[in-house]
Amino acid sequence: MFFWRVSTFLDNLKAFLPKTHEALEALAKVIGKKTYERHLRATYPKLENISVDYAILENATRQEGTPRVFVIPADVGWSDIGSWAAVYELLAKQPGENVLAGRGLALDATGNFLYSPGKFVAAIGVRDLIVVETPDAILIVPRDRAQDVAKIVKSLEERKLNKLL
Repeated sequence: MFFWRVSTFLDNLKAFLPKTHEALEALAKVIGKKTYERHLRATYPKLENISVDYAILENATRQEGTPRVFVIPADVGWSDIGSWAAVYELLAKQPGENVLAGRGLALDATGNFLYSPGKFVAAIGVRDLIVVETPDAILIVPRDRAQDVAKIVKSLEERKLNKLL
């Protein structure tokens, strides 16, 4: 978990990801205006796809002089909801439970996360799947491979199918 002042984050963003900083500064000027969503949709795909860990923290720790990054142990009950499998783990009340976010029915099925706000989902005889329906796509992946969704994202970006992301 990262804690910092907004000014510190923005200063480091400017130093280590200047194009992203510039894009976000431009986007900030239209927050609250009718054109914000259009600008956001145009800006987001152009941002560099890199985590804060690599882009800022690693670079900040390499700088000479007084340390700028500190690690403080804490037990705060944090769970990084960075994948659909993590969402399942957060929502499942007991091991093997099917979690349905939307209308559905699971028969002879265990450990599935079924997210479909628009359609009824019927699952029979399947286990440990993530199924996510959006208006224009359906994701189906074994829970233990949920991190591989990044591979699909990269492939869609390479094929210029960003509208599906």
